[in-house]
Amino acid sequence: MVHQLRENYRKETFDTLDLISSKTEQLDYQNKVPIAQVSAELFWSWESCYQDVNDRDWYQDIFSNKELEILQKFDVTFEAVWSEMGRDIPYITDFIQTKQWLTLSKAAKLALLELAAT
Repeated sequence: MVHQLRENYRKETFDTLDLISSKTEQLDYQNKVPIAQVSAELFWSWESCYQDVNDRDWYQDIFSNKELEILQKFDVTFEAVWSEMGRDIPYITDFIQTKQWLTLSKAAKLALLELAAT
């Protein structure tokens, strides 16, 4: 059971980065789930799969040190974008047109590339 939890968190972390990196996936998600607030969910998902648990031993055990460094580097950008935006997150069709979205998306793409290279 613990092994499954670890696998789930690892997968969720990668899936969240993938969603944050992809305009197509975000718009597709919004179309499939019209009641969702996709832009806000990008932030909540990262908070849930990384920020809420990254200091726990079991979480740190599911990633290599290099992977943890990459995730932490993305988190710094994530926090900068979050503070820049305040708490007023625009609807996804508006959000994808902002410099904050571009910064976040590029950082997620970079993190995924670096993670794939480890």
